[in-house]
Amino acid sequence: MTGLLILIASVFTGIGCYNLSCAFVDVPTAKTSRMMMLAKKQTGTGNEKLFDVYLTRIAGKLSPLLRLDPIKKNRLALTLAIAGIPLTPECYTMKAFLTALSAGLLGVPFFLFMPLMGFLIIGLAVMLWFSTYYKAFDLVKKRRKLIEAELPRFAVSIQQGLATDRDVLKLLTSYRRIAGPHLGQELDTTIADMKTGNYENALLHFQNRVGSTMLSDIVRGLIGTLRGDDQQMYFKMLVFDMRQIEQNNLKKEAGKRPKQMQKYSMMMLFCILLIYVVVLSVEVIGSLGAFF
Repeated sequence: MTGLLILIASVFTGIGCYNLSCAFVDVPTAKTSRMMMLAKKQTGTGNEKLFDVYLTRIAGKLSPLLRLDPIKKNRLALTLAIAGIPLTPECYTMKAFLTALSAGLLGVPFFLFMPLMGFLIIGLAVMLWFSTYYKAFDLVKKRRKLIEAELPRFAVSIQQGLATDRDVLKLLTSYRRIAGPHLGQELDTTIADMKTGNYENALLHFQNRVGSTMLSDIVRGLIGTLRGDDQQMYFKMLVFDMRQIEQNNLKKEAGKRPKQMQKYSMMMLFCILLIYVVVLSVEVIGSLGAFF
């Protein structure tokens, strides 16, 4: 009876601490949060989980306690802006830390009766920290690959357009109609910057946002066109080089397929051998029974 009372008291104490912490960080109630999340999902403006919303709010309150290196902070801020994550570097880092901490705390009770499981959960929490923190960098990397896959076609369009017109803004606007979603988003920003400011600075910002060497070559040719140079031969050679790179990438992808199939072939071979071993073992055991 005493143990049951202690358990009930612990549950109510936990509920009270939870409500006090939510009031302290100004987090809405669970019912209100669910209705807000449902409204955002129905309007198509968000598809977040309730746990992430609470965690982001708490991380925002605790982020002033965190001090980041200025260089790493600027790099992370640029990465978050490119990835489309509306968080400050301090809030993003604190959120990753709280996510790992919440998982690590689950392993503390296991140290009382199963230490190995506790160490395993702590290891999983460390892995969760890296996966959460580097998620934005992975998104930027995937986005860069998608943009680079479209750059050969972008270079071909510029090469063909230079034969009749050297207006860089017109060339970018013309290709924007057929551009993919990721490159098109960058072109929208670049075109807006060119209309409101310096052309060269807008192209350099375009290059820095994507961070691709292939795009740097294209921007170099466009800046040369702005300065009055004839870049038709330059883009002709650039298109040839990009097509070579594209073909090499396709060959590498095709070369990975046999290795992937080899793994499954070995698994099938092992299963077949296992069947034969089981059948032979049963027959041998049955034959030995006849002798004795």
